[in-house]
Amino acid sequence: MLYTWLDHYRTTYARCLDADNGGAQGILQPGYLNRAQGFDQIWQCLLSQRSVNFNIIETGCVRLLGNWADGQSTVLLSRFVDWHGGRLRSVDIDPAAVDTVRSCIVSDRFCCHCGDSVAWLESQTDLSTVDLFYLDSYDQDWHNDQASAEHHLREFQTIQPYLKPGALVAIDDNGRWLSSGQRTGKGRLIAEYLQDQGHAPVYDQYQIVYQF
Repeated sequence: MLYTWLDHYRTTYARCLDADNGGAQGILQPGYLNRAQGFDQIWQCLLSQRSVNFNIIETGCVRLLGNWADGQSTVLLSRFVDWHGGRLRSVDIDPAAVDTVRSCIVSDRFCCHCGDSVAWLESQTDLSTVDLFYLDSYDQDWHNDQASAEHHLREFQTIQPYLKPGALVAIDDNGRWLSSGQRTGKGRLIAEYLQDQGHAPVYDQYQIVYQF
């Protein structure tokens, strides 16, 4: 039987992501504390369209290799394109984070740029060919998510005119308060903005995933 990327992800990486995010325990509703199912949904959506040569952009890169509570999205996305072909570009405003990821991930399918994510997105000329935008840049405070949510909304509004049919947009670090059930997190304003436009996510937990 063919051993696929989904097999590899589920047996090797998903169990690392299943653990509760310690910083969110006691704050968010159950089910909003891990990324394992979210990444699984992303892989399934991508692979339902084709099996090779994916163009992926990530805003915000991994800070510490092996810290699975932080998601390790750069690692997972780079290994996905190593497996299926294509390329991954990440952008982060923190020079130390960029230096770390450049030294840890050695692949001719990956590159990481240092700078403001919105300005960098505006400079790209191939946004209409991107299969997945993974938005995870401006760090947030669960109790005061406004600045981070506004930044991620600006990222989304920059890429929105270029989204091709089938393109995915995933936003990391989201939840709902235990007490009120209201949203908090990086994707809060994007979710409100897209709801007003009649778009519903295909997955809505710690990561919010839209397919256009």
